[in-house]
Formats: sequence, C-alpha cells, structure tokens
Amino acid sequence: MRRRGAAGVTLVEVVVALLLLAVGALALAGGIASSERARRSALAEGLALSAAEGWLEAWRATPWDSLAATGDEPLEWGPWEGRLEWSVTPLGPCLAEAAVAAVVLQRRVALATRRFREGESGCGG
Repeated sequence: MRRRGAAGVTLVEVVVALLLLAVGALALAGGIASSERARRSALAEGLALSAAEGWLEAWRATPWDSLAATGDEPLEWGPWEGRLEWSVTPLGPCLAEAAVAAVVLQRRVALATRRFREGESGCGG
C-alpha cells in the first residue's frame, strides 16, 4: 500500500546518488593521472635505454686505438632532455670494458659491456 506523496525520490536519495557519482569521478581522475605518470616514466626510460644502447653500439664499432676513457654529453629528443655519461676501462692489452648511463627525467638506465681485441698478436686471434 502506497502512502500519499511518496511517489518520487527523496532529497537524501539524490544527495547519496550525487556523492557516489562524485567519488567515482574522483577515482577515475586518479586512475588517469596515475596512468599518465606511468606512461611518461616508461617513455623516459625507453629514451634513456635507446641512448645507452646507441652509445654502446658506436663504441663497439670504434677502432681500438681511439677509445675514449670517460665523457658525458647532453641528450635531446624534441622537448625531452637528458644526459649520457660513459667510461671505458682497459682490463688488459686485449680487453676493455665500457659502462654507460643515460638519465632522462630522473630515470636512469645503466649498461656495461666488454670488448675483446681481435686480429692482434698476443690476443688469441
């Protein structure tokens, strides 16, 4: 049996519905902001990794006698900026180790590799 005047929704129900809608909108906005931070961080780390790998590939192709000991240089990709630092350590007459680090938006990527000198007497090749 229905009471008279109880055909619509009450003000309390409207306020509760609006409150739930507002909480949902805030949660959605927080999720979007979090995913944007993660995307930006992944892009920065990918650019840093690409720069470090590129430097290592160029180092491997450099003639043995012209290997740089240490260095650093700025990196730029449009609006993105960073820094590339490297060092080359001779481990013997036929072996050298290179370490390179790239930093973009406070995301640091560090790689290291070794290179064996081939085709020289006393180097096994």
